[in-house]
Amino acid sequence: MRSIALSIGFGLLFGVGAIAEDIPKADLFFGYSMFRANSARDIPAFTNNGGLGTFAWNFTNHIAAEFEFGGYHNGNIHNVRFDTTEMTYLFGPRVSLGRSKRVIPYVHTLFGGIHLTTSIPVTLAPTPLATTGTTTRLAGTQDGFAMALGGGLDLRLSHHVTLRPIQLDYLMTRLADFGQSGQPSQTRNQHNLRYAAGILFTFGGESPSPPPPPAPPATPRTKACLGGSSVPMDQDCPRQNMALGILADVNQVCQGAVATLSPNGPMPEGAVAQWMINGESVSQAQKFEFGATGRDPGPYRVGLKVTAEGYNDASAETTVSVLGYMPPSGTLTATPSEISHGDKATLSASFSPGQCGGVLGPVMFSAAEGAVRGDQYDSTSVQFAPPTSSEQRRTIMIAAKVSDERGSGTAQGNIVVKQGALLSARQLPDVLFAQQSDRVNNCGKRVLLEQLRGLTDGDSTGTVVLVGHTAEGERSSQDLDMKRVLNAAAVISAGQGVCTAFPASQILVNAAGSKDNGSAFQSNFCGGSTAAAERPGQTVTANDDAAKYRRVEVWFVPTGGAVPPSAEGAKSAATTTVRNLGCPR
Repeated sequence: MRSIALSIGFGLLFGVGAIAEDIPKADLFFGYSMFRANSARDIPAFTNNGGLGTFAWNFTNHIAAEFEFGGYHNGNIHNVRFDTTEMTYLFGPRVSLGRSKRVIPYVHTLFGGIHLTTSIPVTLAPTPLATTGTTTRLAGTQDGFAMALGGGLDLRLSHHVTLRPIQLDYLMTRLADFGQSGQPSQTRNQHNLRYAAGILFTFGGESPSPPPPPAPPATPRTKACLGGSSVPMDQDCPRQNMALGILADVNQVCQGAVATLSPNGPMPEGAVAQWMINGESVSQAQKFEFGATGRDPGPYRVGLKVTAEGYNDASAETTVSVLGYMPPSGTLTATPSEISHGDKATLSASFSPGQCGGVLGPVMFSAAEGAVRGDQYDSTSVQFAPPTSSEQRRTIMIAAKVSDERGSGTAQGNIVVKQGALLSARQLPDVLFAQQSDRVNNCGKRVLLEQLRGLTDGDSTGTVVLVGHTAEGERSSQDLDMKRVLNAAAVISAGQGVCTAFPASQILVNAAGSKDNGSAFQSNFCGGSTAAAERPGQTVTANDDAAKYRRVEVWFVPTGGAVPPSAEGAKSAATTTVRNLGCPR
């Protein structure tokens, strides 16, 4: 704010009295504005559209005080219905090349504030009195500091109307962001870009009509000279000055091309022209063709000297640059930029023709590893170490090449190929059995129909592993360990009664007998507050020390995960008689 005050004071002290009559005293601008917002946090950059209005008071031909108000809106940010409106109000000095000119570049520095309003729709859960949820919006507003640094270009159409085709500003705002990714909300600087264009209306500064010229005094007898002047008959006419310049159809030519140069207006009758390149005379023609064939790239000074009777000698000079060849340049992107092993990505490249290169040919893609067919990258052949408990990532370099009539250009990028971590199996509570019994009691059914079902519903392509055990005192000839496993498999696969319909082909069954296979006992006694009504003789209590040997291990293996060690030698339940058991009671 101090710099604004100094600028205004300087203008008032030294410039007010010097304003010319043809300099507008004030101007008013209305136009369209695009606001490219950068949140400086997790939300990607997005574009707001709106309008911009300014009022400026000119203290001098170059210095003015500018007041600005802008408004911007976006109702859909990256497919999220954030309804966001920003209003800026700024003030500061503006410095221009000259407000009386027709082409007026300017710069300004503005300070002030920003008012932000945003809302997002949310759906409220249904209440006991309403069968469907209701939609409302969560809204918030805040105000913060704003600063704009930039400038633009004005094209004066008339005394009162000026076209502003471009105004480009770096717009810094200081706002509190939304707390995201587990982080609290903080006040941060946002580094934004703003563009505006529109019409400028100017006021004041009309030039008064010039006074009529005084009557010419009586002159002695004279003779007419070139240029409309006259001198006494006994004097020689003064030599005239020639307004001389050089017009070039192009000021930059590629090697092998030609630039045509000529005087910028008619020359006096009998005038003699002399063309020069870097001070060396090359031609006396009225027009000169500068050929770039055989010339090294770089600037060349082309001069013209003209002599004519009755005129002072005149000279002019311009520069013609010979351009060297530059290959095409561009960028390469892969969509998506990260893929899982075996997936594909689409490659796209954007190339701009190089200097003096000609027409571009088709783009060709390649990759350091994997395969490319057309614009499709296939990661199937990328080599990884055997899967582990951690995700593996490979960054593969990809390249795009395009050729023109003289050479070729390349663009490079990267794509990340990921091999997922090997998922671990999850062990649920054991299904416990009464002595010499293979019936799944109600306590065990809770594990299979409630806890296990929650996992199979969430991952329908996962695998269930069931491993049966028997106690030392039970008769092994009855194959109780396998019968217990098959009955447990039937509870989750029969698909009738209370039994669920998990595919038997996704169930692995194994029998461990009375040996210890290394799997820890997962106690499951449905007593106390969790007591389940059981048939006589089917209740297994916590004081039954042998219960931990009369069990079926229950494992759930997520899709792509590794089966537990106790499943070694297991077979698919679909190959057993489990389908004949129906839903066990």
